[in-house]
Amino acid sequence: MNRREILKSLSALGALSALPSITRATDPAPKPLRLLILGGTGFIGPHEINYALARGHEVTMFNRGKTAPDMFPDVERLIGDRDGQLDALEGREWDAVIDNSGFFPRHVRLSAELLKGNVGTYLFVSSISAYDGDALKLSDDEFTSAYAAMDRPLDESEHIYGPTYGARKALCEQEVARIFGDDAINVRPGIIAGPGDPTDRLRHWLIRMVAGNEILVPGREDWPVQYIDARDMCNWMIRLLERGEATGPYNAVGGVEPYTAGPFLTGIRDALESTSKLTWVDWDFILERHEQPPTYSPWFPGDASPFMQVNNDRALAAGLEFRPIEDTAEDMVALLDGRSINRGGFDLETEGGLLEEWAAR
Repeated sequence: MNRREILKSLSALGALSALPSITRATDPAPKPLRLLILGGTGFIGPHEINYALARGHEVTMFNRGKTAPDMFPDVERLIGDRDGQLDALEGREWDAVIDNSGFFPRHVRLSAELLKGNVGTYLFVSSISAYDGDALKLSDDEFTSAYAAMDRPLDESEHIYGPTYGARKALCEQEVARIFGDDAINVRPGIIAGPGDPTDRLRHWLIRMVAGNEILVPGREDWPVQYIDARDMCNWMIRLLERGEATGPYNAVGGVEPYTAGPFLTGIRDALESTSKLTWVDWDFILERHEQPPTYSPWFPGDASPFMQVNNDRALAAGLEFRPIEDTAEDMVALLDGRSINRGGFDLETEGGLLEEWAAR
C-alpha cells in the first residue's frame, strides 16, 4: 500500500491516534517524564498524548470524562472539573503539566496554585488572540506586543470562545506567570489545523477541492497566511518540556517562510490532485453585494493583518519545525467522514451567483 492508501484505510477505521506515527518518525526521549494533561481528548490533546507516549513518557489526563471517555484506555484518567473540583490532583507529583483547557483566569489560578510545588513546569496553551489587535505591529515579538484588555466585566458564564476570548487568555497567562515564575511557559498559537480540527478554517477548502468544483476565493493571492499543524505544535511542546530549559512566551505560528494565500491554496489543490479552479474575487466586489459576508480563513480578506504575520523567531530558535501544508491537507482529507458539517463561506447557490457576476462583469 502507498501512503495515500494507508491513510484511507486509517480513515475507515477512525484511527486518528495512529496518524502521527505514520507522518513523522518518533525516537525515545532522553529521559522519561511524568506529564499531566489538563484536557486531553479534544483537538490538540490526543496529538500531545500520542507523541508523549511514543517518546516513552508517563501520561495522566485530568478532565470531566465527558468528551471521548473511551479514548486512550491505557492512559491514567483523573476525573474532575476546572471549576473547583480538583481533588483528584491533590497529593500527586508530575514533572510538567500542559494546560489545554484554560479559558478563564480563575480556573487557571485554581489549578496553578494547587499544582505549585508538585509540578516542575506549567505549560499553558494560550493564543495570539491574547495580543491587542489594534496595537499589534509587524515589528513586535513576544515581549513587545501589548496584551488584549477586557472591555467589560469578566463573565465566567460566557462561551469559552466568546468576544472576550483573547483578553481572558491574556489574564490566564498572567496567572501562570505570577504563580510559576521562570517555570511557566506560555505557548501562543494562531490558526491550528490538522487531523481532528473541529473548525472549517481549512476543512472548508478541502471539502470544496475534493468535490472538484470551481471555488470562489475572496481577496488577493499575495495576502499573508500563517497556520500550524497541530502535530508540529504538540510534538514541539513535548520536546520543550524534555529539554527543561524553556521559559516564558513563544509564538507557535508558522512557517519558517511566510505563506501567501495563492501558493497556499494552489499547493493544497495540487497535492490533492483536485480539478478545482480557484477564482479570486475582489473583496470589495463581495462587500458591495453582501454587507456581512462569511469570514474566510486562514487569512482575513480585506485586511493584511499582523495576526497573519506574527514573529516566530523565538519558537524557531527553540526547535519548532513544520511539515509541508500538502501533508496536512492529505491527512485531513483522509479523515473526512462525509458528515454534513458547516463548511464556512457562502452556500453553493450564493457562491455560484457571485462567480457568474464576477465572470460577466
